[in-house]
Formats: sequence, structure tokens, C-alpha cells
Amino acid sequence: MAALFSLAASAQSNPIQFTDVTAAAGIKFVHFKGNEGTSINREEFGPGVCVADFDGDGWQDIYFVNGRDLYNRGISVHNALYRNNRDGTFTDVTDKAGVPGTGYGLGCVWGDYDNDGFPDLFVTQYGRNVLYHNNGDGTFTDVTDKAGVAGLEFGTLFHSGATFFDYDRDGKIDLYVGGYVALGPDSKRYCSLGGVRSSCPPQAYGGSPDILYHNNGDGTFTNVTKAAKIYQPEGKNLSVGAGDYDNDGWPDIFVANDGLYAYLYHNEHNGTFTEVGLPAGMAVAGQGQIMAAMCISLGDYDNDGWLDLYISDFQKSSDHLWHNSGKGYFDEVSGPAGITVPTREVLSFGGGFFDYDNDGWLDLFIANGHVYPEVEQVTPEIHYKQINTLFHNEGNGKFVETTRQAGIGAQKPYVGRGVAFADFDNDGFIDLVVGNNGDPPLLLHNSGNNGNHFINFKLVGVKSNRDAMGAKVRVVAGAISQIREIAGGGSYLSQSDLRANFGLGKATRAETVEVQWPSGQHQVFRNVEVDKFYLIEEGRQEIGQQQLRAPVHHEKH
Repeated sequence: MAALFSLAASAQSNPIQFTDVTAAAGIKFVHFKGNEGTSINREEFGPGVCVADFDGDGWQDIYFVNGRDLYNRGISVHNALYRNNRDGTFTDVTDKAGVPGTGYGLGCVWGDYDNDGFPDLFVTQYGRNVLYHNNGDGTFTDVTDKAGVAGLEFGTLFHSGATFFDYDRDGKIDLYVGGYVALGPDSKRYCSLGGVRSSCPPQAYGGSPDILYHNNGDGTFTNVTKAAKIYQPEGKNLSVGAGDYDNDGWPDIFVANDGLYAYLYHNEHNGTFTEVGLPAGMAVAGQGQIMAAMCISLGDYDNDGWLDLYISDFQKSSDHLWHNSGKGYFDEVSGPAGITVPTREVLSFGGGFFDYDNDGWLDLFIANGHVYPEVEQVTPEIHYKQINTLFHNEGNGKFVETTRQAGIGAQKPYVGRGVAFADFDNDGFIDLVVGNNGDPPLLLHNSGNNGNHFINFKLVGVKSNRDAMGAKVRVVAGAISQIREIAGGGSYLSQSDLRANFGLGKATRAETVEVQWPSGQHQVFRNVEVDKFYLIEEGRQEIGQQQLRAPVHHEKH
């Protein structure tokens, strides 16, 4: 399997090791932040990275978002789409695909908005956003104007996290687009950090409205932000995640704001939402402090059937883990869970829940990096480039940091931003890719091979949206019951593999696999074999196999 990936794998089967395979995989992308001397706020917040199987061959491809030269220096850079060659390497197909981006890029999400079987690509930018329609032949068409999703109708320039999700469950995915600070052409550019010139904090600017677009089913979208009751003109959104936290069958919206209350929009089942962040207990941290909230991640870390919440925060403030009570509110458990102390001395951005060792319990990976390059001049013990963080879920409500043991601590420090989780080599163990500000990305291969089993599902909606966003999968194997909800967006400006991967530990069968579709349809499969990639089509009683094509002879890099 995957020559370069297997070379990178540790000879030792236990513990899991992560290895940097970026260069070996042929990824030559380098993020361009675009600063001219001292960077301004906009130049410190990218990039996102998003993953999808854009060509339908069963292997996950990667899209990297890039900045732009906005100072008329004649520097030409663009975003990059890398096709998975199925042998551990990737090929840059940006030019052929026609997806370079059209402006200063920040984040991206994939979603099949027209249900034609090919994921489309939405990129958030400073200025106009861009929507690329996937033509199904390896090329894309810019349909931003036709679709009506440029994102300028409220005057928002600084677009941030976005997600596709089907909020009204009509079988067509809708689109939420966040707005960050009101940084316009005439806005303040520089501030003082301990007497040193630097970019400005979010407090130096007003906020920007978010936008909710309803999918009309004819290739166009309608701005329904005000009609849906989520218009927040002072929001400072960074990331967004959609998920059904109260198990009522309807997706809700979690929004991380920088220096403001976090938002939780509860879906009222009638096209409107109610903002319930404060009563739900997640608008502020446990002691009532406002967060510099970057990452949103939803996952059931204690396997009790309810989605829990992780939000990353600024250096010295620590990250935050909330346990879902199942009664409509969240309890912050960061301290008892072992999150507070290890995350205090880093500035955390993207990442979130994933089961890296396939033991059936969701672990945590967080990308770290500061926002002020000048911070070391003012506070020498705080570094701009930082090492990422990995936590292992002990299965008892507690997490233990395993950054060093798993090889994450051996990586170079970077200014980490977006993170996407995906099984790039289809070996059943989740790898990850990190977008780094002003540097190459990090493609980290998971060595796997620890004897734990897995089961992987690709869901295809029929009455529901084709991506099955909002579907819940429940797997019972051994003595553990786990759930995954299929969701776009999340992390920070990024998107992960939409397939649902379950680690099963030593269990050799899944007793039951249940799928609850957004349409209301419910399917159950019994006595399912492990270590396989399955395809579940809505309404089809037989479980199928994912089609994973063989490696291709690809052009030289």
C-alpha cells in the first residue's frame, strides 16, 4: 500500500506515530500571507485547507487556500488543488481544474449543492467570495454571480469560516458564511504591541454580519439572514460548525467569535433560529470570560450519544471543552478533562476531534501559532511559531497529552491555522493536513498498524442532500456505542473528509450500524464486517462497497 506513506510509517506498531510526508508526497504549495513589512490583521488569519474526493475515485484530494499581493508588487500566487494519486503522492491540478481563487483567500468548504454527485467548492475571501461548480470532468466553472453568493450585500469584506448544511431539510444544502472584523480600505492598519508596531487586535474594529444563503434548487441561492433571524451586524466570526446538539433531528449552528460571545443558533424547524449561546452555557468560558474563539469542533468524546463541543482560545487563556448534558445546555469540563494546563502556553487555531488510534474514543489535535510576529520582541518566552498539540482520550472523561509520544512534538514549529482530517491512503487510520501561515503546509501520516480495527462509511443521500450532511451514524461494536454526524465546515476555515470513520479497538464485528437521515428515513444494518469501506445509499437495504480505484501512473512533479 502507498509506498511513500508506508516508508514513513514507524516500524514499531505501538504507539501510533505521525510523520511529516509533505515533501515526499509532492506537495510544493507555500502559503503567501501578502504582508509588506509589518503585517496587518488580515494577513495573520489564513489559511484554511479543505478535503474532498473531487473526481470520484474514492481517494481524498486537498485544496489549499492562499493569500494575494494586494500592494501592487507584481507578485503572482494562487490557491492550489492537489489530486491524490492513490500511491502516497499528490499532483497539483489547479490550472487544469481552473480553481486558482479570485482574491485574497481565507477559508474553503466543499459541498454538492446541486446533488449531481460531484462536490463543488466555495472559497471565502477578503472581498468577493467565489463558488466553483464541479463539472464532473476534472474542471470547474466560476458560478459566483449566477449563484448570488459573492457575499458583499451587507458590506462585509473580511469573510471567514463557512459551512454547507441543509438547515430546512429540503434535500438541498444551504450555505452559512461568517464575517470577521470590519477591516476596510480606510481602516486602521497598525497598532502597538508593548511599544512595538504590529497588526491590530479585533477590538480595534467593528464587526461584520454573517450571511445565511438558502439553496433554491436551480443553481441560485437567496440571502435569508434576516428572515432566519440570525443577522448579527457586530459579529466577529472566525469558524462555524453545524450540528444537531439536542438530537431533535435539525441542524443547529455554532459560531466562534473573536472577542465576543460565541453564538449558538438553535434551529426552530420553521426556517428560523434562536440564539441561545448564553443559556446553553457555551457563549463564554466557564468563569464567564469572553473567548478569542478560533476553532469549532463537535464530537461525542464520551460516547453517550450527544455531540460535545471544543473551542480553541488565545495563549494564556487555554482551550475549552464542553460536555453536552443532553438537556439543552453544556458544562465546561476543560480542567477536569486535562485540557486547561497543556493548552495555556500555546495560541490554538484549527483542529478538533478525531480517533487517531482507532480505539473507539475521540482524541484531539490542535494546530498552534501566534498572531503577532513581533510577540517575541515584547515577550521573549512566547513564540510566534509553535508546536501543535495532540491529546489521547482515555475513555474515562480525561485526555492525556501525547504530542511527544506520537511524533507531533518532533515536527518543526509553524504558525498553524486550518486543519483537516482525512484517511488519505485508505488504510483505515485518519491522517491530517495543517495549513500554515506564510509557510508550506504539514501533511502528517498516521502510522496505524496498532492492531485496532476500523469501519468506514460513505453516505449518499437520495431524498436527503446527496452529501448526507446532517445524517447521524451510530455504530455498536464490542461494548461501545459511537456516533458521527456528517458535517461540512468546522475546525478553522477548513473541512475534513465527509466519510464517517469509526475506530473499533479489538472488536471484529459491528453488531449494529444505524443511519438517521435528514429526510427522517432510518436504516439499520447488522453484523457488519470490520476493516472495510462501505457505501450506504439512502433507502437501499443492502450495504455496498466504496469504489476505491487503483493507483495511477502520474505525471512527474
